[in-house]
Amino acid sequence: MKTIKSQVPGMSDQAYTERGNLIRRIVAQKKAEAAALLQEAKEEKALQRQMAKEGFSSDTDNINAYTDGEKYLAEHYGSRLADQTHYESSEGWN
Repeated sequence: MKTIKSQVPGMSDQAYTERGNLIRRIVAQKKAEAAALLQEAKEEKALQRQMAKEGFSSDTDNINAYTDGEKYLAEHYGSRLADQTHYESSEGWN
């Protein structure tokens, strides 16, 4: 019984082998890229679930930002801030 190769006419055995190896490498690369994209999609979905659970709609908002600057300054710097602002003019620093 004779083995039949599905080889392009005029292609040497070495070229045929190189072509097969190239195809295997491309398939492996595409498979790795697909796995990476799938992992990225899973992580994004998990992030969205966690944000929804915590009540945030966008991950571009700084959740650690203090929203009331005047209250923060008064609470943490108190009289020191009042002393400093006493020397300022409406245009800025003197």
